[in-house]
Amino acid sequence: MIGDIKIIESIVQFFSRIFRSKKERKKKDISLLHETHDLLKELESTWTLPSTKTRDLVDYTNLLLEKSACIRRRKNKAIAREVRSFAQRNCYAGALPLSESKRILKETQDLIMKIEEKLETATK
Repeated sequence: MIGDIKIIESIVQFFSRIFRSKKERKKKDISLLHETHDLLKELESTWTLPSTKTRDLVDYTNLLLEKSACIRRRKNKAIAREVRSFAQRNCYAGALPLSESKRILKETQDLIMKIEEKLETATK
């Protein structure tokens, strides 16, 4: 009888740890998506700077790659891959020429929209 109760308690603790870790991963992924969104918004605001200022994007690259690598939930992996490819494609160059700025601004806005949609569905 006492052995049965201990087994049941250990099973309950096991499942509570599993569900707690899933909730924690979900919260962490949502916070990472928010941080990525904020980084992209900041990056978007740099495109309105005068053309005489150079746009050094290496810091954005490192931060975006770090955030996308930390995302663990399978539901968010697709957006993490998009952020990673965006950072690798556009930001490793360091200072980009003005001819590329319109394309990158559009890609930044598209990625922001996708993250906002993902955040809306994640918080429901």
